[in-house]
Amino acid sequence: MNNAPVTLIVTTPDDVKKAICEAVRSAIVDLKEDLGVVIRPQSKYLAPKDIALEFGLPTKLLQYWRSIGVGPHYSNLGRRVFYERAEFEEYVASGRIETLPFMGDE
Repeated sequence: MNNAPVTLIVTTPDDVKKAICEAVRSAIVDLKEDLGVVIRPQSKYLAPKDIALEFGLPTKLLQYWRSIGVGPHYSNLGRRVFYERAEFEEYVASGRIETLPFMGDE
């Protein structure tokens, strides 16, 4: 694991978020390599259990959404359900809410 100090110059909150996410991903990869965990490349398709693990959404919620016709698009292969990763991430991002700064922060 690399514990060297890092100098970071960022200009926006989004830049800070991206830098932190990249650092965390890198640390996770290093840790998995140290522990001997096999790292799978990201799959183009996600099963409901994959979404539950990666995004923290219960599989029952996804099942409910499918039953009432809301939520991200999905495909069936026999009895199995799959979501396209890019489309699911786009669906999650579409619900993003921009917050206004607190009046005292100006």
